[in-house]
Order: sequence, then C-alpha cells, then structure tokens
Amino acid sequence: MKRANIRVASYFLAALLVAVGFYYRQVKITEKYKENIETSYTKAMYNLSESLSNISSDLKKTILIKTPKTFSSYATKIYCEAEIAKEALSKLPGDHNELKTVNLFLSQVGNFTLSLSKDLISGNELNEEQTENLKMLSRTADIVSNAIEDAKITHNNPDYWGKEIESIVSKKVDTASLASSLTEIEEKLTDYPTLIYDGPYSDHILTKKPTMTTNKPEIEKNNAGRIAQKISGTNNLLTYDETTYGKIECYRFSNESVTISISKDGGYPVFMIKSRNIGNSNIKTDDLKNKAEKFLEDNGFQNMTVTYFESRDGLTTFNFAYLDGQTVCYTDLIKVGVAEDTGEIMSIETVGYLTNHTIRAFDSPKYTLDMAREVISEELTPKSEKIALIPTSGGGEVRCYEFECESEDNQFLIYINTQTLEFEDVFILLVGENGTLVK
Repeated sequence: MKRANIRVASYFLAALLVAVGFYYRQVKITEKYKENIETSYTKAMYNLSESLSNISSDLKKTILIKTPKTFSSYATKIYCEAEIAKEALSKLPGDHNELKTVNLFLSQVGNFTLSLSKDLISGNELNEEQTENLKMLSRTADIVSNAIEDAKITHNNPDYWGKEIESIVSKKVDTASLASSLTEIEEKLTDYPTLIYDGPYSDHILTKKPTMTTNKPEIEKNNAGRIAQKISGTNNLLTYDETTYGKIECYRFSNESVTISISKDGGYPVFMIKSRNIGNSNIKTDDLKNKAEKFLEDNGFQNMTVTYFESRDGLTTFNFAYLDGQTVCYTDLIKVGVAEDTGEIMSIETVGYLTNHTIRAFDSPKYTLDMAREVISEELTPKSEKIALIPTSGGGEVRCYEFECESEDNQFLIYINTQTLEFEDVFILLVGENGTLVK
C-alpha cells in the first residue's frame, strides 16, 4: 500500500512538473509573440517616419532642379518612398481609414511628381502654381512625419496613435488645398510604372557583386575568428555564431558585448557593433576623428577622408569616403562609431566600400568649374566646391562638381556632371550642434 501511494505521488509530481513546464513554455511563447509584434510595430513606425522624411527632402530638392532627367529621378524616388510608407502603414494596428489625410497624401504624392516629370520631359517648364504645390506637399510631409514621430504607439493601445496623428495633421494641413492639388491627377498616370526603369530597388542593384570580395581567396572560419578578435579589441573570447549568406557572405562571431562579421572571401571586416553603457563625453570631436582614422589605417583602409559625422547618446559616428587624388569617392563609404568617454571603436560598417572600391581612371572634365557654377539656381549662393564621385540610382558612378550652397532657408549640396553639366543629385545639409548630415 505504501509503495502504491509513493507511486501515485510520483506520478502526480511528474504530471505537475510537466504542467508547470508546459505553462512556463506557453508564457515564454506568448511573451515572444508579444515581443515580435511590438518589434514589428516599431519597425513599421520607423519605416513610415523615415519614408515621409525622405519624401519631404526630395520634394524640396525638386523645386531647385531645372533638368527633366534629374527631376524624373527624384519623382521616381518619391513614388517609391510613398509605396514604402503605405506598406509600413498597413502593418500598424488600428483603423487606417481614420488617417484620411495621410492616406490621401501617400496615395497621390508619387503620382503628382511623376505627372510633373512628364510635363518637363515633354518640354514644358514648371509654372508658379506647380512649384507652390511642391512646397505645400513638402510642408505636408513634414507635418505628417513629425506627428508620427511624436505619436505614442503601444501594443495595448493600438487605436490611440492613429486618432492622435489625424487630429494633429488635420489641424495643420489645408486638406481642401491638398485634395484639390492631388485629386485632379489621380487618373492621369495609368502607365507610371514604365518610368521606374533606373531606381534603387532594381534587381541588378540589389544583386551587385562586391568588387573587393569577388575573386578573393576564401578564408577558414578559425582564421576569420582571429581577425574578428583583433579588430574588435575585446579581451573576452569571441565564439562562432553562424555563416550568413547575402551580397557578402560572412562568418559572424560574438560574445556578451560584441557582434562582428568577417567576409568569407578576403577576410574583411564587414560589420561590428559593441554594447555597453557609455559614460560622460570628455573627448573632443577632432580627437575622436583621429582615433577613427587610425583604426581604419591599422586595418588596411587607406586614404579615407571624413565627410560628415553625427553625435548621439555618447557615440560619434563618422562617415568616411575614399579620396582618389582630388576626387572624393562617396561610393566607397565606411562608417565608424567612436565612444565619447574612452575613444573606443564601438561600430564599423564597410559594405559601401567593399561593394564599390576599385582602381579607377577618370576622364578629364569636359566642362570647367565656372561653367558648372553658371547652371546653379539663382536662389542658391555657392560657398565651397570640390570634385566628387557619387553613385547613380542605376548602380553606376558619375564624377561631378560638388557645390555647397545656401538658400534663404536651407543649405544644399549640388552635384553637376563634369561631362554633361546635368544636375545629378541634390542633398539638403542638416547642420547642428551634434554634427552635419545630409538628406
């Protein structure tokens, strides 16, 4: 009898342990699902805000552009960004029908700019009304972007953010003017996809072979681990995580504070990020820049020059471009993050450099710097100039005169083709106490 009781108790205890284990597992699964949902919402909010910000910037640039080819390029970008924003909006919770102004704007801003592009290609010029509409759309994008940036979205309160955004936007946007400017061209462009022939989402760009790793010898995992240990500077041992496959195949290593990827072909550092609490900033920006430059030189990246930097949360991130003689090659880009408390290298990203860097032979400019200066809008005042190599939307490269200019409200970088005097690109300079960025 005693044995039977013990056996029953053992079965009961085992069942209880199984039940507890099952419950604990279900709780962990539920928490994981919740975490994934919240991460998805956060990513969608970021993509929506980022696309709206890009639309606003590109609309500002179209006002300054005189040539049909370049305007068409920006119109295509605006259309693509609007599509990205609409996709992001569809992934957020709540009733999206409430966001009438946002949906109206996203549905038609791409079509509107493509319509203007067709007019320019046909030989017409933008009139005053069309220019004012572009300015109005840019202001609308700013308002919507800022409203979304400030909105609070939580998994437990999915409707709050949408109502708040529509309330903010509808008070600040002249919706009647917006509708009248956009609705009239709603059915004008039934064939607009034919214009998207050279955009940043084309397969030939996404699958472009990296020049630095192509045909380089494949290194073994252990050798990659030694490279990762040296570059990361960590005293704790890195362990192999996995081999990642993509444009650049990599061995990935990590420990409790570092994640780093080394290219399988050639053994180049591709990506690194460290995590720790960064203390008070006590190192000057120039000294941080020197540490970043030395890090690149010590690891085989020569002739790199700082183009822009940003300081945030104790970390200064420098954008480096390869300097080929007097030509700044913005195609060959490396980003390095330096901790402002100790000068420790906290992050590195070399994908742009590994994808594009090669030995180049440049043709002599067909047009002079003075000739290029003449085609700049009279609304802009040039402040400095240099020669730069920039990427094209089709995945190629073009050599330009770069002009840093000022208008009444903004600062711009204007790129004029040295061989054709065409406007190749325009960026808005964002200068602040934390650094200089471009959009």
